[in-house]
Amino acid sequence: MKESDLSIHCHVEVADPDWNVDEQRLNRLADAALRLMKPEIMAIRGVRRAIGVSCYVVPPSRMRELNRDLRGSDTVTDMLSFPLGYAMPGTGWVLGDVVICLDAVEHKALASDNLMDDQLVFSLVHSLLHLVGLDHMSEDERAHMERREEQVFAELGTGDWSRVAVRSA
Repeated sequence: MKESDLSIHCHVEVADPDWNVDEQRLNRLADAALRLMKPEIMAIRGVRRAIGVSCYVVPPSRMRELNRDLRGSDTVTDMLSFPLGYAMPGTGWVLGDVVICLDAVEHKALASDNLMDDQLVFSLVHSLLHLVGLDHMSEDERAHMERREEQVFAELGTGDWSRVAVRSA
């Protein structure tokens, strides 16, 4: 399959009024990251020509609720990945959903002395890698996932991903 044969569909929904999200830019970022993950995508049994992913931006209260109810951790986290992995007839392969809490992304950026834009890109790459099958449960898996994160992040670095999300005035 040629790269042009891969159709990527990203759906973005924003439910956090504290942030202005450029949905088109977030969509382009997810598309660019997933194109760099083509080897992992094509290794998924059942994937043919089209894939879909959804990104939901939620406030901290909703993220805490999801993390508590689904992962047993009563904390706010930057992103949660929900791999779905099923075929939609006539549509393509649904990779899954990424839930984003921009307050937590911002907190993580400040704590690690990163720019908000960079942290958002890196966290999204990490979450999308979960959707294409990577994990970090064992030391070998963690090392492999970190290498891929760095590779994809470095290649994305050539794009202008600034101001995908900015705090509302």
